[in-house]
Amino acid sequence: MSVTLVQIARRAGVSPATVSLALRDDPRVAEATRRRVCSLAGKAGYVPNNVGRALQSRRSRLVGYLLPDVTASFYSDVLQGIGEAADAAGYSVLTAITERSADSERRHLRVFREKRVDGVLVSLFTERTCRELRALEKSGTAVMVCSNETFDRRVPFVIIDNRRGGALAAEHLIRLGHRRLGFCFPAAGAEARYAGAKGAARRLRCSAPVRCRDAGDLRDRLRAGSRPTGIVACTDFAALEVKHVADELGLRIPQDLSVVGFDDLWFTGLPEFSFTTVAQPKREIGRLSMQLLLRRIEGTRVKSRRLAPRLVVRGSSGPPRGR
Repeated sequence: MSVTLVQIARRAGVSPATVSLALRDDPRVAEATRRRVCSLAGKAGYVPNNVGRALQSRRSRLVGYLLPDVTASFYSDVLQGIGEAADAAGYSVLTAITERSADSERRHLRVFREKRVDGVLVSLFTERTCRELRALEKSGTAVMVCSNETFDRRVPFVIIDNRRGGALAAEHLIRLGHRRLGFCFPAAGAEARYAGAKGAARRLRCSAPVRCRDAGDLRDRLRAGSRPTGIVACTDFAALEVKHVADELGLRIPQDLSVVGFDDLWFTGLPEFSFTTVAQPKREIGRLSMQLLLRRIEGTRVKSRRLAPRLVVRGSSGPPRGR
């Protein structure tokens, strides 16, 4: 059975209020009393009742984070940044893995409310969950969108500049001499990334990248007479799929087909892949999202941020054959 604050007070011969103040290092408590109380509490294994404290202070010092998974290193790096910023501010993070299920998202949001979290970070969300997120924001719980566009214009977000990232990838391939580009495959942020790539192609007097919906579509494009020689992959996992199709067709990377990924995930630098990619500052996205959420919790208005991407050139891109 857990030891209570009242029991600690009896053992120390002081009031429960004095014990509470002593455990918070309040200067109104004499140093000798503070040491005696802390020693007794430590020996008894006393754990403060944070729920009660939250009701009194109206702060739980908890933040909920809703994300689809952590198996891909993108979200694990974002979570690392979130955790670092939370710890620096004296906050803890309740992490909920939803696997892109609306029912799971809603269930975890209900748990966040029950735990009286001070704020909620969300990375990916289904359309069905937007209503719950709007209600949460309207009820006074601060909400911040991390690494995604927002569900509501009143809710700020932190995200990569996807349009600029798509432009960086296309510009790189075009300046290497590629005139026929492909864009693979649909994913989060795909429209902005494609718009950036298309804009870069237009500026550099090149045809717009041909969009490929899936591996079968790409396979047909690569078998055609005027096939793409450079591919802008919407994610690094899409770049992996492009490589599998190229291997199947006997095309060498980068001699026959150049590929640029997006995200700079952990495997892209491995020798067997060596993917050129557009790097996202994943940890910084998480850190800044948490910092801005904490400011919202304190009542400060914050603006959405778009962070700059960076091109990382490796071995999967080079001049087209014959140049």
